[in-house]
Amino acid sequence: MPSRDVTAAFLGLGEGLVAGLLSLILILDHALPVALGMAAAAALVYGLLAVRAARKFLAYADLRQPYAFHALFSWIAASAIAGLVGGAVADWDFSPGLLFWAWFALAAALILTLRIVLYRRLAHMMSLGQLQVERFGIIGDAPSVEHLRADPRVWQQGGQVVTSFVLPEGLGGALPPAKTIADFARDCVEKNCQHVLLIGDLDDLDGIGNLLAPCRPFALNFLLYPKASLASHKISLIDIVPLGSGNSLRLLSAPMNETGRFLKRAFDIVASGAGLILLSPILLVVAAAVRLTSPGPALFLQERRGFNGRNFRIYKFRSMRVMESGHAMRQAQKDDPRVTKVGAFIRRTSIDELPQLINVLKGNMSLVGPRPHAISHDDELSGKFELYAQRQRIKPGITGWAQVNGFRGDTSTQDKIEARTLHDLYYAENWSLLLDIWIVFLTVFSSRTRQNAH
Repeated sequence: MPSRDVTAAFLGLGEGLVAGLLSLILILDHALPVALGMAAAAALVYGLLAVRAARKFLAYADLRQPYAFHALFSWIAASAIAGLVGGAVADWDFSPGLLFWAWFALAAALILTLRIVLYRRLAHMMSLGQLQVERFGIIGDAPSVEHLRADPRVWQQGGQVVTSFVLPEGLGGALPPAKTIADFARDCVEKNCQHVLLIGDLDDLDGIGNLLAPCRPFALNFLLYPKASLASHKISLIDIVPLGSGNSLRLLSAPMNETGRFLKRAFDIVASGAGLILLSPILLVVAAAVRLTSPGPALFLQERRGFNGRNFRIYKFRSMRVMESGHAMRQAQKDDPRVTKVGAFIRRTSIDELPQLINVLKGNMSLVGPRPHAISHDDELSGKFELYAQRQRIKPGITGWAQVNGFRGDTSTQDKIEARTLHDLYYAENWSLLLDIWIVFLTVFSSRTRQNAH
């Protein structure tokens, strides 16, 4: 059974080979050595980008991740590199005609289709436990070992527990002889394990050190799997951070680093500025329609809770006959009598949210992120689901991962609250600029985004 990295390499380089062949067809009218060199460059660039996408996919096999979008960008990048190679080695005079661009678009469609079909098939196989790309050994007390062996999330993400070693008293108790521990490590090697999970806690570090000593001759990755992770209240150890002459364990990390925050802010400024300019005729027409069809202003401001728990005032087109502040209000429901006729249309089409581009430009919102709720709703939902407040770790957005997956609007049941929250937390933990672009694309073109809009 190949490892996760080997599987990703085969997937990516296989896609790269297809990209190279498609590139070769595009440039066969040139000298064969030049054409082969350009095709090889395209295959290599696309293959390396595809390997990166495959590694992330195998770790998080979510079908609505922007892997297909990534394929399109990779094809454009690979084609550009191939063109540069052609120009560098043969002084290539590039003058594409209609036939070239038609085939270029068709090749892009073929590559995108290949990525979608391939990843959907792999994700289905992983969900059924038919594709294991990593083998694990487990060391810990009997209940913890049994619990982890039975956890379906292990094999649904391509993992397979192939051997285990039960310590009657756990990592913090008396350990068996060194030879017995070494024999288990040797068994892990013979069974092609990539990782050995030590189920324990931070106060077991002395026992862990003694357990690792006989295992050092073997090329295995030993990972501490927090025992608390098996319970509902868990602390996850993310990674090791060098600090002075020692190391520290990172228990919680901000969703984005400085580079990520810069890229996301740049995307927000460019997109919101362009949106306000391009959509200004629509904004003026809607403002006039709201103002003329019901008493009250076209826009209203409502207090919402945002990034790091800071409150801000959100801009919206008025869609109701009431002007609630956000501290005491009732959430809109289907056929809500407070909604005006124009308001019903702009809410159903999400046009009422467009003034929030001003919030994005000001910096108290992002184009993509968890939807901010009114203060009263936020307080209520925080009491109903303990993870809900973690949505504040990233800027709220006009649209979000929960919305494009159909979890918009109604939060009247516990299932709906938890589904929306977990999607928002998934977005925060897996943010990328490409994911933001993909969510914007789905917001415009996916019918699921407009589900439950009242």
